[in-house]
Amino acid sequence: MFFIMSFFFIFSSVVMFFLSSLFLNLNFSFFVQWNFFSSSFSVSFPLYFDSVSCVFMGMVLLISGSIIFYSQFYMEHEIYKSRFFFLMFLFVVSMVFLILSPNFFCMLLGWDGLGLISFCLVMYYQNFKSVSSAVITALTNRVGDVFILATIAMYFSMGSWSYMNFFYSANIYWVSLFFFIASLTKSAQIPFSAWLPAAMAAPTPVSSLVHSSTLVTAGVYIMIRFGFFLSPEIKKILMFISLLTMIMSGLCGVLEYDLKKIIALSTLSQLGFMMFTISLGFFDLAFFHLISHASFKALLFMCAGLFIHQFSDNQDIRNFGLLDKNYFFSICMFNVANLSLCGFPFLSGFFSKDLILEMCMMGDLHFLFFFLVMFGTFLTVFYSFRLFIFLSLKKVYIFSYDSLNMKFMKIHLSMLFLYVFSICLGYVGSNLLMFPYNFIVFPFFLKIFVLLICLSSLMFCLMFSSFYWKVGASFIIFISQMWFLTFLKTDFLKSFVFNLSTKFSKSLYGFIEEYFGLKVSYSLKMFSYLLNSFMTQSFIILFMTIFLFLVFFLCVG
Repeated sequence: MFFIMSFFFIFSSVVMFFLSSLFLNLNFSFFVQWNFFSSSFSVSFPLYFDSVSCVFMGMVLLISGSIIFYSQFYMEHEIYKSRFFFLMFLFVVSMVFLILSPNFFCMLLGWDGLGLISFCLVMYYQNFKSVSSAVITALTNRVGDVFILATIAMYFSMGSWSYMNFFYSANIYWVSLFFFIASLTKSAQIPFSAWLPAAMAAPTPVSSLVHSSTLVTAGVYIMIRFGFFLSPEIKKILMFISLLTMIMSGLCGVLEYDLKKIIALSTLSQLGFMMFTISLGFFDLAFFHLISHASFKALLFMCAGLFIHQFSDNQDIRNFGLLDKNYFFSICMFNVANLSLCGFPFLSGFFSKDLILEMCMMGDLHFLFFFLVMFGTFLTVFYSFRLFIFLSLKKVYIFSYDSLNMKFMKIHLSMLFLYVFSICLGYVGSNLLMFPYNFIVFPFFLKIFVLLICLSSLMFCLMFSSFYWKVGASFIIFISQMWFLTFLKTDFLKSFVFNLSTKFSKSLYGFIEEYFGLKVSYSLKMFSYLLNSFMTQSFIILFMTIFLFLVFFLCVG
C-alpha cells in the first residue's frame, strides 16, 4: 500500500512539473472554486494553479514520494509504522492545501494541519526529549496561528478572505505586518529559531521532509506568494532579522558536532538567506533557491539517516570515518548534496546562490548588510567543508557498522531522483525560470569575489582544529545556545511558569487532600494540568506579541 502511495506521489509530481512548464510557456494560470454548500450563504473552497504553485507542489510530491519509499526500509522495525505513514500522508496533504489555496481561511487548514501533525511526528518516539521538543515546536507555531487569525479577521472586515481581491487598501499595512510575523514563526527566524533544532527529535525521514519542502518552507513560500503586501519598513526589518538568523545559525553550525543538528542549522541559515532575498524584492530568485534547496537538503538528511542507522544510532561526527571506503555511493550522494549546499560551481545550489549574491553586489546595499550576507556565505562553506572533512577525510572511526546487504540498493534507488536534481536542477531552472538574470557582466575582481570568499572559508576550515580551543568558553556557550534563544524557550518557562505553578499547586493539593479527600484532590489536579497548559500557551503568545511590537516600533521609529 505504501509503495503505491510513493508511486502515486512521484507520478503526480511529474504531472505537476509538466503543468508548470505549460503554464510558464503560455503565461497562463487556472483558478477553480468548488462550491460544496449553497443556501442562504455559500461555502466554497478555491484552488489556484499557476507555474509557481505547480513547480513547488511537484517538488513537494517528488520529495514526499522518495521519502516514503525510503522510510519503508528505514522504519521497517518500528511497531507503529502504519501510524507514521498515515501521519506523513496527512502532512503532505496539509502542505498541498497551503500551496494551492489563495484564500486565507482555506489556507488555515493547511497552516494548522502542518502545526498539528508536526507535533504528532516530532513526539513519535514518546520519550521526554521528543515530547518536550514537540511542545516547543507546537507552542512557537501557535504564535503564527494567532497572527494568521488576526489577518483573517481583518480580511473579513474588508469583505473577502481572498488576497487576490485586494492589491491596495488602507488596512493592508497591518495585514502585511501580521502576515510577516506569522511567516517568521513558521520559518524559524529570530526570535523563534529555537524550535527548529529541537524538532530533530523526530525520525530522520520526518526531518528530511520538514526541512526540505514542507513545514519550515511554508513561511518562505507564503512570503513569496504574498510579497506584494510588504511595505518598505517591513522589508528593512525582514532584512535585518534574516541576516541575524543566517549569522547565528552559521556560527552554531561551526561549533556543533551532532550530524542532524548541523544539517538543521544549515536549513535555518538557508531560510535566512531566502528571507534576505525576499527583503530585496527578488521574489523569483528566492523561489528558485527554495526549489533547488529542497532537492539537496532532502538528500542530505536521507544520507545522514543512513549513516546514523548503520553506525548504531550514533550522531556525533567525531565518531564517523572511512565512509568513502565502505559507503562509497552513499557518501558520494552526501558530498554532492553538501557541495551543492555551499554553492560549489555548476551544482544545483550554485546557480541560485550565485545569482542572488551577484544581484546584491549590483544593488545599493548598505555596507553592513553586504558584509553580513558575505560572512553568512563564508560560514556556510565553513560548516559544509567541515562535514566533508569529518565524514570523508578522517581515517579513524569508533563505532562499528552493520554489514552491508541488498537493502542498500533499494534505499539508493529512493534517493536517485534527488541525486540527479541536486546536480542538474540549477542549470535547468536557470534556463527556464531565471533567463533574464543569466547575463550579468562584472569586472574580473567582482566576478571572482564570491569564489575568493569560499576559498578563504575552506582555508580557515582546514585550520579550525588549531585555533578552536583558544576561543573563550563563555563565547562557545553563547554561540552553541543559539544566542540564549533556547533558554528563553525552555529554561525560562521552567523557571518562571512551571516551577511557580508547581509549588503553588503542591501546597494547595495538600490542603485539599487533608480536608476534602483524595478523589477531589485528584480531579482538581487533572483540571490544573489542563489549565497550566492553556496558561503556558497564552503566556508565550502574549510575551512574543509584546516583544515583536516593541522591536517593530523601535526599528521604524
